[in-house]
Amino acid sequence: MLHQVQAGIITAAQGPITNHNCSPSASRFHSNPDILGEICEYLSSNDDLEELDSVQVAEGRQNLAWLALTCKAFLEPALDQLWRSLNTLYPLFKILPAFIQTDGTHVLRGTITPEDWDRFDWYARRVKKFCYTRDPDNLDIAMHVYFRMAQLRTSPILPSLRHLYCPEISQQDFLISGVCLFLTPSLQVLEFHKITSVEDKLSGTFLHTLWNDGAQLDTIIFKGSGLSPGTLDLILNFPSLRSLELTGMGPAMELDWLKKVGAMPKLDDLALDFTLSRIEVVEEDLGFRDLKSLMVTAPLSFTRSILPYLATPSLETIVSVSCSDSQNDRTKFVEEVVERWGSTIRSFSLVHLMTGDNMEDIQMVTLAPLIPIKSLTGFRLEGYSFDLTDDNIRILGSAWPNLTKLLLPFLGSERVRPSIESLRILKELCPKLVHLRLPLDTSELPAFVPPPIAVPRVAPPPEVLGTAAAASSSSSSSSSSEAAAAAAAVEGDADTMMAEDSGQSSSPSSSTSPAPSVPSNLPPTGAPFNSTDLPSTSASTLPSSSSSSNPTLSSLRKHPHALQRLTISTSDDSWDSRDQLHLARHIDHLFPRLRHVSAFEGRDEERWVHVHDIVQAFQTVRNETLEQRRRGEGWFS
Repeated sequence: MLHQVQAGIITAAQGPITNHNCSPSASRFHSNPDILGEICEYLSSNDDLEELDSVQVAEGRQNLAWLALTCKAFLEPALDQLWRSLNTLYPLFKILPAFIQTDGTHVLRGTITPEDWDRFDWYARRVKKFCYTRDPDNLDIAMHVYFRMAQLRTSPILPSLRHLYCPEISQQDFLISGVCLFLTPSLQVLEFHKITSVEDKLSGTFLHTLWNDGAQLDTIIFKGSGLSPGTLDLILNFPSLRSLELTGMGPAMELDWLKKVGAMPKLDDLALDFTLSRIEVVEEDLGFRDLKSLMVTAPLSFTRSILPYLATPSLETIVSVSCSDSQNDRTKFVEEVVERWGSTIRSFSLVHLMTGDNMEDIQMVTLAPLIPIKSLTGFRLEGYSFDLTDDNIRILGSAWPNLTKLLLPFLGSERVRPSIESLRILKELCPKLVHLRLPLDTSELPAFVPPPIAVPRVAPPPEVLGTAAAASSSSSSSSSSEAAAAAAAVEGDADTMMAEDSGQSSSPSSSTSPAPSVPSNLPPTGAPFNSTDLPSTSASTLPSSSSSSNPTLSSLRKHPHALQRLTISTSDDSWDSRDQLHLARHIDHLFPRLRHVSAFEGRDEERWVHVHDIVQAFQTVRNETLEQRRRGEGWFS
């Protein structure tokens, strides 16, 4: 996999590259950096630092390398995108003639000339994100290479680096001190994971050096354990900090330090883990006047004690993670959040950390105050057990039509769970949904029956109608217009074809549909309701799947649902291969753009991997068919 990724990089790393001059007629296009940047962004894959070895990233990099070689105008923007994210220094080392392989191991020997360094820097200045981890086994790079680079360089090795990510800063058999190679004033995001007390002083030295060099850190993420209070104090040296996340550092956090963090002028995103913290209760103002997002890992009673002392008037995201709570704490917490920030809250998460296999029961009445908040875009409930029905899903979807993320907890087969109908409900009521986690009941799965598809009527060609029909001028005109309509249907864009193939509504519609209204019989704020006695919503509250019996071509322009990730948070249902096929067909029909179908925390993983593979096969066949229809090939020719 890695050699494919490197191939795309090295292809464009043989420069500087000679390019052909662009034609004068294209000068306006080629001189617009915004357009060129958009093209390169489109060709590149997701530059997630944890997925840089994927096939999609390798293909995207190869495309960018080819683009950089096509025209001088594309050279800089294509190379900028190509080198934007790296997870190894190997491509840069490869540029240096002194970097050679001997007996299977890469070493650095010989003199590096100023010209060599100029060429090295010409590419290194483009790297904005770097994941520092152990080199893969197939790239045996001697450790002395990193020491020699540190000795030879008098300037940062990646002078424009913005984001440094170390997924395991305490890795064994790994030159972790080599992280100092990436010290640069340009750094804005620092992310260290799996820290131990051994790395405490290294982390502190790294922070102090950045501050001393004038770095304006925007984000700090430290996960692990063992940092000392002195190291945490160094975080306060960065007044430009906007986001701070500390996990496992509870023993080092003190109340005075927390108040100093609250006084930081630009901080708007905070995630703190108070596990084992010596702070028992909060009874004084903490600051945080401009806070927008808050995540607290602590007993829920402690989290509740913090809320009154936060100065922010406009909290948008709140996440409570707790291993100790009660029904009263949960009810009061939801009420207090809604009362204080009901007009601004956009995302709400309540997570219970399970000890063993025992899940905490929750009453649905706990969530009642959230129902009237129509602007909610994210909801997460995890680690709790309750009965969940299709009517519950209908109420949530009707109440929150703007949801982009809905994550519901794992429920075993002993609980009532929503059926396959719940997927259709969410498809209709939550058109913006991107990530869905649902405890789907697949024990009584209906067979998939494709709905009828209304298509424009097309008159037979003249040779079928006969010479008499062909001779009639009026008939010829009518046939020509209908044939043109058919051609338009066949030659439409991919979204048109996808909508038609995936059974989208064939009724005329505008490009934007109004959000479904909330049913009038929803409970008022604070009204009691539970999972088995919820106010019902009739089928009339759902958008109709077809509003006209006389569809037109414009109706096929409706875009399919854009759900990207579906996680199934249940297990123990028994199905056979036929059930898997029907389930995959249901899922593909409702969400034709789905990219991932997966199991929650690996439960029944093999089964859901199979469903994912079937869904991907359906998508592949559909895309190939659409391409044939565009080209008029195969059965469609």
